[in-house]
Amino acid sequence: MNSQKSKCVGFEEQGGPLKLAEISLPTVGPRDLVVRIEAVSMNPIDFKKKDYGVALGPVSVDNPCVLGFDASGVVIQTGDKVTLFKVGDEVMYAGDVTKQGSNSQLQVIDERIVGKKPNNLSWAEAATIPLVHLTVYEALSEHLEIQEQSKDENKSKTILIVGGAGGVGSAAIQQAKNIFNLKVIATASRPESVEYCKKQGADIVINHKNSLIEELKALEITGVDYIFNTSDMTPFYFDQFTTLINPFGGIVGISGFLEPLNMAPLFLKRVKVSCECMFVRSLYGKNQETQNKILNKICLELENRNITHNLEVLKDFNVENLTEGHNSCKNGINIGKIAYQDVQKFFYN
Repeated sequence: MNSQKSKCVGFEEQGGPLKLAEISLPTVGPRDLVVRIEAVSMNPIDFKKKDYGVALGPVSVDNPCVLGFDASGVVIQTGDKVTLFKVGDEVMYAGDVTKQGSNSQLQVIDERIVGKKPNNLSWAEAATIPLVHLTVYEALSEHLEIQEQSKDENKSKTILIVGGAGGVGSAAIQQAKNIFNLKVIATASRPESVEYCKKQGADIVINHKNSLIEELKALEITGVDYIFNTSDMTPFYFDQFTTLINPFGGIVGISGFLEPLNMAPLFLKRVKVSCECMFVRSLYGKNQETQNKILNKICLELENRNITHNLEVLKDFNVENLTEGHNSCKNGINIGKIAYQDVQKFFYN
């Protein structure tokens, strides 16, 4: 099995087109699973990795780079020290940025960053869950230090989620409302995205193309306790955040600081500012088991119907549809997630 080949969809030159290809699976490590992929979903990191940078090094015809992060599938082999799963288990995961991706027949993945697939979700629905919900849960519980057990206290606290209709934003609305019990203000700019945010559970939706300060002032809201930003952390938003955030609050974003930001107004508020990247645990091999625990918690929340999937577009898995998905993500106006079903059917046809 270690030298087994796997058909895949990848690219052979930086920024080049996606193609059907074949790779050799890596050696299965002691904590690794071999997963037969059933469905995958699209994330902005897919096209960014292809167009702007490859963690695996140079690519070529003989060494294609396989994209794909979110996946659901079946465990068909385990390493000799695997304890969390067995052959036949149905799983979901968000992948590892340093390894070949999930747009493949088979994938080798560390069990510690894998979770149980919810019984009440289809393969495609489950494939929309891991990356966005890991990102959100880490941001809310670890960065912003919001405690689930403080639900009664949380009722009086407000979170502003900038970009509420995207994959991460919609997951953030659901978790903030239904797991952490916060009052949720989301932002959106189109009628359909406003309605989508409300459907996810947002209490209030404002327009992020206008001044956030003025939008909230019109609602007699002068400050918020937490801010979750899904857009680039630039002065356009950040200067507004420093005005809106309440003392002892927290601001977290899912992108790096692209340009210098003025932190001075936060000094007398004692506000924490941080960046969330859910790939860090696997990248550095630190506390990876935490992601297994988070995914299994999210699985229970889904099975108990406290939260739901955010699949909005379902397509068959093939090169053309994956390419179209990359282009759709680039335009930045997606609502929810795009998922691709019947992965095995494509490779065996």
